[in-house]
Amino acid sequence: MMMGFRAPYGVLVVLALLFIVQSCAGTNDRQSPQGSPQEPGRVTASALPQSAAAAARQHMDAGEYQSAIRDYHAAYKALPGDQELALEYAASLEDIKASADKASDRRDFASAGGTYDLLLKSYSSFNGFAKMLSFDKAHLDEKLSSCRKSLSAQGFQEYRKGNLGEAIALWQSLLTI
Repeated sequence: MMMGFRAPYGVLVVLALLFIVQSCAGTNDRQSPQGSPQEPGRVTASALPQSAAAAARQHMDAGEYQSAIRDYHAAYKALPGDQELALEYAASLEDIKASADKASDRRDFASAGGTYDLLLKSYSSFNGFAKMLSFDKAHLDEKLSSCRKSLSAQGFQEYRKGNLGEAIALWQSLLTI
C-alpha cells in the first residue's frame, strides 16, 4: 500500500521539477541582452550603430535635422573609429549647413537661424571629425548673428509700415533663435 502512495507522489514531483526547469530555461532566453544573428526580430549590439545611422538618414530625408544629428551622434559614439560613418555624418552636417545657407539666401532668416543655431549647439559632438567640416563654431556664430540682425531689421521695417502682426511674428522667430 505504501508503494501505491509513493508512485503518484513521485510522478507529481518529477512533473513539478520538469516545469520548473523548463520555465527557468525560458527565462534565460528572455533575459539575454543580445540575440544571436540567426534570431529574427532581435537587434545585436553591432547592429545598433547601423540602425541609428539608418534612422539618421531617414530623418535627413524628412528634414528633421535635430533627430538626424542625435542619431548620427549615437552611431558615431558607438563606433568612433568607423571612418565611413564619420564621412557620412560629416556629409550630412554639410547638407544641413547648405540648407541653412539656402534659407538665408531666400531671406528666410528664421529658418536659417534655427538651423545655424542647431549646428552651433551640437558642435561639441562633432569633435572626432570637426576638421572634415567646411565650417567651424565661429562661422556658425557669425551666420547666426547675421540672421538675428536681419530678423530684427525686418521686424522694425514691418512695424514702421504698420504691419504689427508681421512685426510680432518676426520678433517671435527672433526669440526662438
